[in-house]
Amino acid sequence: MPIELREAVHSVPATSNPLGVKGTGEAGTTAAIAAVMNAISNAIPNGAADHMDMPATPAKVWEACQRGLAAK
Repeated sequence: MPIELREAVHSVPATSNPLGVKGTGEAGTTAAIAAVMNAISNAIPNGAADHMDMPATPAKVWEACQRGLAAK
C-alpha cells in the first residue's frame, strides 16, 4: 500500500529584527573540522596521524610526520 506524503510550510518570522529573517549560525562550518582532520590524517604517511586529537597544532602535525617517517 503506498504511503501518502504531505508537506506543509508554517512560516514563523523572527521578531528580533525588522526583516523577520532568522540566521543559520555556523551550521555550514560543522563539517569543516572533520574534513581538515581527515586531510591531515590522509597526508601523513603510515597512519601516524590516524588518531590525532584536536586541535591539530603545528607541533602535533610535525611529531606525527616524524613518527610516520620513522615507521617506514
